[in-house]
Amino acid sequence: MEKDILSEVIEVEKEIQKCLEVEKAKSHDWLEKVKKESEEELVREERNIKESLNKSIEMAKKEAELKSAEIVKQTEARAERLAKLNDGTLVGIIGKQIIRILPG
Repeated sequence: MEKDILSEVIEVEKEIQKCLEVEKAKSHDWLEKVKKESEEELVREERNIKESLNKSIEMAKKEAELKSAEIVKQTEARAERLAKLNDGTLVGIIGKQIIRILPG
């Protein structure tokens, strides 16, 4: 009888060991799956961030081009107005500015 109980205990231990090995394999497979999914998600997020960054850079370039074109346009218009000033007006303007610049 003792032999039968001992045999049964050994069989139960073997079953438990098999179950543990199966669970260990399942856990390993699940961990690998989660790791792969995480890496794929990271790659997707990286791609999205790069695309967003590239769009932002392009938008900033276009905005800078528009602003610089407006500045050039305004500067050209101002230069044209200044070029049309007659000598008398220029002498008056320079005289006022010299008074402000020179120590009194």
